[in-house]
Formats: sequence, C-alpha cells, structure tokens
Amino acid sequence: MTIPGPRQRLSVLEGNGRKHLSKAEKAQRAAQEVDLPKPKTLRVPKWLPEGNRKEFRALAKELLAADLGAAQLDADTLGRYVVAQANYTQTLAIVHAALADQDGDALKEATKVLDTYFKQARACANDLGLTITSRCRLVLPEGSKPKEKNAFEQMMEERMRRA
Repeated sequence: MTIPGPRQRLSVLEGNGRKHLSKAEKAQRAAQEVDLPKPKTLRVPKWLPEGNRKEFRALAKELLAADLGAAQLDADTLGRYVVAQANYTQTLAIVHAALADQDGDALKEATKVLDTYFKQARACANDLGLTITSRCRLVLPEGSKPKEKNAFEQMMEERMRRA
C-alpha cells in the first residue's frame, strides 16, 4: 500500500506534466480548490500592540511581494509571529542580565520562557513560509517558468523551418 503525498493544486499538476486529467476532472478539481484574492496590503489586527505595528507592516509588505499565497486570513498568524519575536527579544535581554549577574535561578526561568517564545515564533514562521525550510516545502508550478530548449531541439526546429 502506498501513502499518497499532499494534495497538489491543479496548476502544480499541470506544470509538472506528470498527471493527465480529463476536462471533467480538471473542472472538478478547479471547483474544489480555494482561491483567495491576493490583497494589496494586509490589515493590521486590532489586537496587535501599537509598538509592533511597524514591524507587522514591513513583514506583510515583504510577504506579499514574495507571492507565496498570503491572504488576509494570514494577518493574525503574522501578528502572532511579530508578538512572539518581540517577546523573544525582551526575554533575551533578561537572559543576558541573568548571565551577567550569575543568577542561576533567574537564568533557568528566563531560558524556559525564551524557549517558549522561540517555539511560538518558529511555528508562525513555518506557517507563513518565512523560514528557508518551509519555503523549500512549498510546491510551485513549474509551468510558470519559461522552458529552456536544449541544443538538439533548436537544431531540429531550425532544420524543419528550412524544409
């Protein structure tokens, strides 16, 4: 028994050229796919603290420019990422202070909290495609790239044009 991989979008299947679907199958798959419109900007969630809004806007702009499929539904995840990163940075300052003071108990507690914020930020980053490993797992259609012709194909096309 083989285990199927994750379901791929119709554009990915067509771009790879490995699966041949009838017109009816293509229409059925296209009807089942969710296509969210790409927003011009992501609205800042109302719950996001004022101090984190500038970072949110900068990351949202970069995320939309990368064209990884971000939609308005991802605004909360991006907001959680920004908050987790800010909390991580604040807790890192506490860890450095505990190291300087050689306070073992404070260091132990601060590193636990630091680890929690790191895991939160990492989870959100993975969901949004902000890490290199999460971007490598994304499947983009190859059909969108121009196909390069090899020398043999070019020679054969030239020969057919002359004939």
